Amino acid sequence: MKIAILFGNYSVGNRPFDFHYDNIWTCLRGLTGSDLAVVVISRELAKLRHNISLFTVHAEPQNKPIVWEGVKLFNYIDHHTVIDDSFDAVISINEPDAFRGVNTKGLKICWEFLNDFTFCQDGFEEFVDLWLSPCQMHMEHLKTQTSQPEKWGVLPLGCEPSWYSDKRIPGRVVWTSSCDRGLHWLLSCWPEIKKAVPYATLKIFYHFDYGNILNMEPNDDNHHPHVKEMGQRLRYCKNAITKMKDLGVEQVGSVSRVDIAEELSKASVFGFSADTVAFTEGFSVSALESHASFTVPVLTDCDCLGSIYKDSGCVMINGPIREHLPEFTTAVIKGLTDKEFADKTIEKCMNFAVNYTWPGIAKQMENFIKTHNKNQ
Repeated sequence: MKIAILFGNYSVGNRPFDFHYDNIWTCLRGLTGSDLAVVVISRELAKLRHNISLFTVHAEPQNKPIVWEGVKLFNYIDHHTVIDDSFDAVISINEPDAFRGVNTKGLKICWEFLNDFTFCQDGFEEFVDLWLSPCQMHMEHLKTQTSQPEKWGVLPLGCEPSWYSDKRIPGRVVWTSSCDRGLHWLLSCWPEIKKAVPYATLKIFYHFDYGNILNMEPNDDNHHPHVKEMGQRLRYCKNAITKMKDLGVEQVGSVSRVDIAEELSKASVFGFSADTVAFTEGFSVSALESHASFTVPVLTDCDCLGSIYKDSGCVMINGPIREHLPEFTTAVIKGLTDKEFADKTIEKCMNFAVNYTWPGIAKQMENFIKTHNKNQ
């Protein structure tokens, strides 16, 4: 089949892709969970012998390869002129408005990772033939915001267990998600964790590129309460990280995809004290990758995490975490100090992760297209 995949300006933001010089896996920009999903689903569908064209925003539009790992690369701005009736399907990640003005008879799928449609123009639903959501709970949340619930289905995100090996460093804890989603709680617990495990270290992997949010005045009420809270959290995190440098806390920032796989292999505990300012965690690729990487995941049941990972083998802390910080702290310490517990947890989590491999997710996407394709 001939398939176009769109990852537009709203989703990319101010961090365009570095496909130029064929270094997407090694560039320091790194890949968020959404970025990774776009890159890997494109590659895996190409491996299934489909004709795949990826339209996105490139850091160096003139230097991008024409073809990357079997995927034709286009600038996002060209999707209106390139996509025609010869395409069997067009998949837009997050953005239903990307279908406006696209002249094709092919199936239009919106794989939605975001949590509302406030960024969309009026009438966005009329351009979508099929909506996909990464989990049942996320789908039910979004269904209430659309008028055609019968058009929805579930397609989870994935991982690649072969990227990881057991290189656990004693005491190593990692954070690999957006810093505003609860990192402040892990940092608040860190002195007690460090006291119990003197050799413990915490490495934080995520960019701090949050625009003007960090520069907002703490008492400025001219912003949405969620944005104001994000600013408070980010300022706290920056301050706490600086003050706890001598306690083994390091803000690494964005690293390449190759490096993050290595760092997850070295981690003993993934301390995800998830606590979002609004309904945000619809799946969490970070949480799934911790299951695949010989790491003990300590999660909270925030948003959709409880429904997805409750029986995965991870350590699940009930939310809100502010009421369960002692349990979270104890779980992180146990993951670092009790090897028998850690090994058993890791075994269960890895058995869970193999049900969510990217080749399998691509096959499910292929089946959705074949089942719903209007041209067949």
